[in-house]
Amino acid sequence: MRNGDAALRLSIVVAIASFIALTAGLYEIDRREKSTSATGERNLAEIEQRIQLLGDQIRVLNSQLTAQQAANERQLQALNGEVQALSSKYESRLKELEDILRARP
Repeated sequence: MRNGDAALRLSIVVAIASFIALTAGLYEIDRREKSTSATGERNLAEIEQRIQLLGDQIRVLNSQLTAQQAANERQLQALNGEVQALSSKYESRLKELEDILRARP
């Protein structure tokens, strides 16, 4: 499960780094050329494509995160059930021992 968390975090870092690279690329494009209309349209199409790819990556990461959270919740509920069962068993055994001690002369 830790590998899944690490992979998810790494994917998020990569997505953020991609966004930063995209932003830096946009700044560099704007700085280098005061582009013509055709170049601007081409750059805009590139930007839209990159934004769509980043949006897709974010959706995938969100799905992975949601699945991981659901799995963690199921595991937590299972552990909670085990703790309750052990607590009940402990209370029952404690009552038995107390009854045995009371029955002794």
